[in-house]
Amino acid sequence: MTSEDEGPVVPGELRERGQLVASLGSSLRSGATSLGTVPKLLEELLTSGGWMDFVTRLGDHITYDPCEFADFVETVPLQGLGADLTVVERLIGQRPDLLAILYELTPPRDPGRPKTLNDVQSFPVGTPSEDQDHAVPVPRRRPPAGNNVENIMRKLARERPDLLEQVTAGRMKAYTAAVEAGWRKPQTTIPLADPEGIARKLFDKLGADQAQQVCAVLAELVTEAQQDLP
Repeated sequence: MTSEDEGPVVPGELRERGQLVASLGSSLRSGATSLGTVPKLLEELLTSGGWMDFVTRLGDHITYDPCEFADFVETVPLQGLGADLTVVERLIGQRPDLLAILYELTPPRDPGRPKTLNDVQSFPVGTPSEDQDHAVPVPRRRPPAGNNVENIMRKLARERPDLLEQVTAGRMKAYTAAVEAGWRKPQTTIPLADPEGIARKLFDKLGADQAQQVCAVLAELVTEAQQDLP
């Protein structure tokens, strides 16, 4: 977050953006999501990019770089939302278009403290309508590396939005989408305590041809093991 001189956008529009930021942040912190206003406000900020340049009710001119959306979400009000990225992601729900924007704006990052109030440019204003809220939100931590669900969702948003739509609609699991995209090999869980269960599970997953190939390999392994016995 940085300070900037007034740009080509008129201060009135910057203040409207600031009002939008304040309304969204207040709704997120109060949990007032039942009326459907939060997703609409969130959609407007994400699609317009208005979160990157706005003026708060106190007259502070706030600007963020495109890579600082996570900082915007976690920064204390009124310079940010004072919320958590996981809440934002949950509110987006089954909107692959918005998820794609969110994942593009929020690459995984190291743990860190959320931003606090910085030196910012002030526009002259009248009596503030509300006091600054200094509640500090919980920072989001880097997800584990590998084929975890969030990493898969991010890659789907970048490369396979068609599969992302299937996942967000609940018609496909993230791991299944990764297999479909060719990023992950198919896996299954086999009940090792039950030989018949093992055979049926493999047959159901592999089909007759592959199951027969597995049987042939198993027969060879058993023969080799028996030959190694004293």
